[in-house]
Amino acid sequence: MKLILLSLFTSVFAIGEPKTKIVSNVEGIFITSTDPISGRTLMIEEDEYSVWVYVLNKDKQGIDFDGFLCSVVDPESITISPQEATKNGNAPPLTTDYANKFSYIKNLKSKDIKVYWKQNRIEIKLKKEIYLIMDLEDKISYSKALSKDCYYGNSL
Repeated sequence: MKLILLSLFTSVFAIGEPKTKIVSNVEGIFITSTDPISGRTLMIEEDEYSVWVYVLNKDKQGIDFDGFLCSVVDPESITISPQEATKNGNAPPLTTDYANKFSYIKNLKSKDIKVYWKQNRIEIKLKKEIYLIMDLEDKISYSKALSKDCYYGNSL
């Protein structure tokens, strides 16, 4: 999945484009954003179950680290095993063990997502609330959609 992301990124992103770019011809959410000061770039992508944020390496030749933004499927309704879910290259769906009342966002649209570049972090808001903070120095993500620290990231 990450290789697909990088090739898709390369084909839609070019230097000199606006700071944030939303691609509408891709199924689901796909947003790129570049900080004009640091030159760092991130991608936001929806997969079958979740929305993830990827911070690219400074040379844009791979993913530096990622963060879990939210689930687009109610964790209570997921009956598929993690092994089956990952066959398509997706991350496993968020389980109820790590979900909270903020995890599932119904009918999320690209326009609901805003990216704010700060000096050493990125803040991502969903519908005007901070949902994800990505620490660029320590390469750690903090998500409001997680009830506790886990392999998806840290809770906010």
